[in-house]
Amino acid sequence: MLKPIYRGGLLLPELGLWFDPQKRKPFAIVSHAHGDHVGRHECFIATPETIALIRVRNGNALADRGVALAFGETYQGKGYRLRFYPAGHVLGSAMAHIETDAGETFLYTGDFKTRSGLSAERIEIPQAETLVMETTFGKPDFVFPPFAETCEQVHAFCDRVLGADQTPVLLAYSLGKAQEVLKIVEERSQQLMVHRVIGELNQVYESFGIQMPKTRPLDFLNMRGCVVVMPPTVLKKLPRKDCQVAMVSGWGMNESAKYRYGVDEVIPLSDHADYPDLLKFVAAVAPKAVYTTHGSEREFAATLRQLGYAAWSLSKDDQLEFLL
Repeated sequence: MLKPIYRGGLLLPELGLWFDPQKRKPFAIVSHAHGDHVGRHECFIATPETIALIRVRNGNALADRGVALAFGETYQGKGYRLRFYPAGHVLGSAMAHIETDAGETFLYTGDFKTRSGLSAERIEIPQAETLVMETTFGKPDFVFPPFAETCEQVHAFCDRVLGADQTPVLLAYSLGKAQEVLKIVEERSQQLMVHRVIGELNQVYESFGIQMPKTRPLDFLNMRGCVVVMPPTVLKKLPRKDCQVAMVSGWGMNESAKYRYGVDEVIPLSDHADYPDLLKFVAAVAPKAVYTTHGSEREFAATLRQLGYAAWSLSKDDQLEFLL
């Protein structure tokens, strides 16, 4: 079976393939457009959606080096075939499925979410012998509430703040989370106000057929009566008088999150899979070997071993369990 290694990104030595490396490479596979997965490579493969988002976030020079591979298409490499499957994380996010000429199969998830959302493609899960998966929320205490319940919490926050004649501010990362939040609040009667970067990314979503609500540019002097969506990086510039702020994040499951973020409320909405969904995902892939990365990778690998999988974390030391 193929055996991956982690070197500031995932490497399949047998094929010389890099997945989401942070440092510049001659050739790489990029799973999605979040900054921690995009390097300034000489050439890279990504979905058309990801390349379009990179064009907005990173500029034409980098985007022009991208080779577009749409979902359902096959890229023929030296000794392997590559297909992208929707990862459900953000627009264009892809899991990379490799089949070698020898018949070995491999799946790299990148960041993924198994629950369906409002602003990203629904995940499709192929089977593979070797699985490399992100495990951001790989501990049992991360069980997200039903999506409908989270939507109700968003609206309840807005209603409560507006009822107090204040402005509700929803903090959401500009790519992915902001669009999901905007789709949740799009039917509200109040005008929606967004940071410039969110507005630019919304145009990419629109170009790929995802209808986004009409918004106004962020204006700190004229927020009254609006619902504001902006990235957390802008929080320090926000005049807190007459505002209440909610951070929208999966880390909201942690009771201390409100104080850590310095906000009035944290709403637990994530574009990653929670613990039960991670387990269901592994069962669906039916791998012979699993490698975990990011977040609770060591803990989740240990859980998988207890369930009978050959599982190891990629970048941390694993502690073997001895059954007495």
